[in-house]
Amino acid sequence: MKNEDLVKQLTSPSKNSRLEKFGKTITFLCLALIVFIVAMILLFVAQKGLATFFVNKVSLIEFLFSGNWSPSEGKFGALPMIFGSFVVTLLSALVATPFAIGAAIFMTEISPKGAKFLQPAIELLVGIPSVVYGFIGLQVVVPFVRFIFGGTGFGILSGTFVLFVMILPTVTF
Repeated sequence: MKNEDLVKQLTSPSKNSRLEKFGKTITFLCLALIVFIVAMILLFVAQKGLATFFVNKVSLIEFLFSGNWSPSEGKFGALPMIFGSFVVTLLSALVATPFAIGAAIFMTEISPKGAKFLQPAIELLVGIPSVVYGFIGLQVVVPFVRFIFGGTGFGILSGTFVLFVMILPTVTF
């Protein structure tokens, strides 16, 4: 009799195993909901973006390789924006890499005590959202570039400065 009770007790699900199954089920349902929401967002963005080419009849070749951007006239040439994005990214990476490598070498080899101060500052900079960097760029960097070099201040130089500061902490780690 005791053996049967022991076998029954050992093979029956315990409270902890039922809670674990419940937790796994809730986790799976939350994960499925997140995947569904992300898929719907991607579908919405693709639908609206592709409608430009299929419904509004904008040529993909003209969009990618034309420099004429005039939506009021039905001309959508994105080449200058695409080229500008690549140039800003390349320049900021070229400028940030030596600074980041220098900071990393300084913190690990030259002054490990200095790393106690620099490490939290770099970690703080990593956590700042890109929207904040963009806002600071518009409010500080663009007027500074406009004051020093003239023009509107909106351009490759301002974008390079902002992206440099933005990627420096990430490249340093």
